Amino acid sequence: MEDPAEILALTVPQLLRRRAREERPGIALSARSIGGWRDRLTYGQLVQRMDAVAAGFHALGLRAGDRIGVLLGNEAGRECLLTALGALRIGAAVVPFNTRASDEELGHAIALAEPAAIACTQAVASRLARLSPGARLLAIDGDEGDTEAWPEPLATEHAPAPEEALDPDRLGCLLFTSGTTARSKAVMHSHATMLGAGLACGAALGLRASDLYQGGWPFFTSSPLNLGAMSCWIAGAGLVLEEPLDNRGRLRLIASERTTYYHGVPSVVHFLMEEFARAPSDVSSLRRIGYGGSAMPPEVIRRLAVQWPHVEQVQIYGMTESGPAGTRLEPAMMEAKLGSIGSAMPHCAIDVVDEAGRSLGPGETGEIVIRGPGVAKGYFRNPDATAEAFVLGGIRTGDVGHLDPEGFLYFTDRRKDVINRGGLKVASVAVEEVLYRHPGVREAAVIAVPHPALGEDVAACVVPREPGGLDTDALAAFCAAHLADYARPRRWLVLDELPKNPMGKVLKTALRARFAGAAGA
Repeated sequence: MEDPAEILALTVPQLLRRRAREERPGIALSARSIGGWRDRLTYGQLVQRMDAVAAGFHALGLRAGDRIGVLLGNEAGRECLLTALGALRIGAAVVPFNTRASDEELGHAIALAEPAAIACTQAVASRLARLSPGARLLAIDGDEGDTEAWPEPLATEHAPAPEEALDPDRLGCLLFTSGTTARSKAVMHSHATMLGAGLACGAALGLRASDLYQGGWPFFTSSPLNLGAMSCWIAGAGLVLEEPLDNRGRLRLIASERTTYYHGVPSVVHFLMEEFARAPSDVSSLRRIGYGGSAMPPEVIRRLAVQWPHVEQVQIYGMTESGPAGTRLEPAMMEAKLGSIGSAMPHCAIDVVDEAGRSLGPGETGEIVIRGPGVAKGYFRNPDATAEAFVLGGIRTGDVGHLDPEGFLYFTDRRKDVINRGGLKVASVAVEEVLYRHPGVREAAVIAVPHPALGEDVAACVVPREPGGLDTDALAAFCAAHLADYARPRRWLVLDELPKNPMGKVLKTALRARFAGAAGA
């Protein structure tokens, strides 16, 4: 058993070197390359690739303290992770950008992060050049036009990588998160907090060195790096990163990789079960399924236990700012504590506080606070938001819940007005801001409505500037030009006015009821 304090004193490259020296059997990473093939790397090979990419970055003039952006999807998962490791190796920070963002959203993120270079494909190079003129673009599929070649570790020999920066408190990554502000904030994680997240999440999941841990999390979220990679590499396990796949493809990958641990948001797990029911496939290698990111309906938990009785279930709860460490509901407690999101992960603590920050007792409802080694350093270039959220020795989540006498947490509401669409977070205020720009909209309010598979969907309640003068198809097209695809309203309700309380605040609870009534009419 390794000393957690010893792990937290390492950098990510140091951890990988330690694992490589141990000559562990099996793979450290299985991920698809932009070339269409799947790269399966041992720890020793992963370290070699990391050093080669780092040497290439150094040859391109990138240095410690720089920020290196990544605008790549999981079809290039290999290049995503090698870019991240190359950046960490030279003391730079990796900045994954949302591949599904609108031009406006992506432009804001690039302007905030100011990356020294961005790894991308030729297909998006012109878009990046338009959004960020003068940006240095490293194309993973060849250097054409104004792009330079990404340092493919198998193609070119570079001079040795520079001496490693051995500072675990150095900035490791910036991860963009949605919240109650229209503009995404960039969460700062150091090497230590990245490893802290992996330490807590890996222990909570019960990862073993023999595990192959598969997930299809988009690279621009916190999960591939801090949950997937860090948890696996601390445990000495292997990460299987999915490319974009349909549910049949996910099942095929489980069978071909002999995956032992599958992890997805509840909607993905639900779809996976439905596909298996239509056409069973080989899932005999699976021993556990993990899920988080949104609530798993109790009936789906029960159905999973019946359909795959040999597979244990683990639920976790956290957020980008906490690592995403937080709570876990272990297999032994899944039925007894159905409806709970679990107790504190190892190395973490959970508190429920009132508005003044005072701890509340069992059964008392308040704001959830997460403490632990994965809690981020704050928001990049946003000291006010940092001072507001990173308090009480942890992170105020903005979520509301209560603890039972045994320390199990129950999520009861969301203070942050964020819609959770299949695990992807949508700030309703950001959607409202776009709607208010449309000349035909007088008032707008965006709410979450139930979705049978994704959990929640985006619904817009709008008041036209002129009676009868609002075309929702045109409004949907307007939103498509300004919002990520998953953030666009799918359902619409046109009203004469928005319900408000005496202080003029929009009553979203009343809107949900009216929307449900209109939908059922």
